[in-house]
Amino acid sequence: MNHRKPIWAKKVPPEKIKRLYEQDAKGIYDEELVDDVGISLYARVDSMLMVTSSNLGSPLCIECRTEMPNSWQEGFISVCPKCGWTIDIFEYRASYKGQTLNGTGALPELKKFAEKYLFAKTYAEKMLLIDVLIHSFHGNLCEVPSRPIAINVIEGNAGDIAKFIFDLAYGENSTVSSEELEKWLEKFNRSISRNIDPSTGKLKEEKKYLSDSIRQNKKK
Repeated sequence: MNHRKPIWAKKVPPEKIKRLYEQDAKGIYDEELVDDVGISLYARVDSMLMVTSSNLGSPLCIECRTEMPNSWQEGFISVCPKCGWTIDIFEYRASYKGQTLNGTGALPELKKFAEKYLFAKTYAEKMLLIDVLIHSFHGNLCEVPSRPIAINVIEGNAGDIAKFIFDLAYGENSTVSSEELEKWLEKFNRSISRNIDPSTGKLKEEKKYLSDSIRQNKKK
C-alpha cells in the first residue's frame, strides 16, 4: 500500500513579499517574482484547506484529494477509496500539529484564493489576489475578527507580521491600493491581536504596563 507521509507547504519568507511590493510600487512588474510568491502562497493555502478539512472531520487523501474514512479510535488506519493511499489517522493529525495550518474561520477567503489564483492570467490579477489574501482575517466579517490570515502564510510571529504588513510599500505605480492596508489596520485594531502596535510589532505601552504590573503582583 502507498504510505507516503504528508508534507505540508511551509510559510512564505516575508523578504520575497516585501521585494514584490517594493518593485510594484516603483512600477516594476516582475512576472517571475509574482509567480514565485503567488505559487508559494497557493501551496500554503492548499495545505491549510486540507488540514482544516481534517480538523472538521473529513481528512483528504494527499495523493488525490479524495475524502477518506475518519475515526477517533486509536490505531485506525484510513485508506483512500480512490487511490489506496493509507495512513494511521493519528499519524495524519500529528503531521500538521503546531504548524498553524488550521484555517477554520477563514475558509471563504482561503477557498476564493485557491479557486482563482491558478486561473489568473495577468500580473495585476495575481497581485490583487495576493494582496487581498494577506490583508484578510479569520472571521473577516465579525465584529471582533480573530487573527490575520497572514500569520498562517508568512514566516514570523504576530508582532513581526503586524509590522511587516504595516510597512508594505505602496506608490503611484502600485497595481494594488493602500486602502487595503487601511482596512486591515481598522480590523486589526478590533481583532484579538489589538494589543500589538503594528508600527513597531511590539505590545502597546498600556498593555505592556498592565502585563508588567500583573507579573509584579504575582511575585509578591
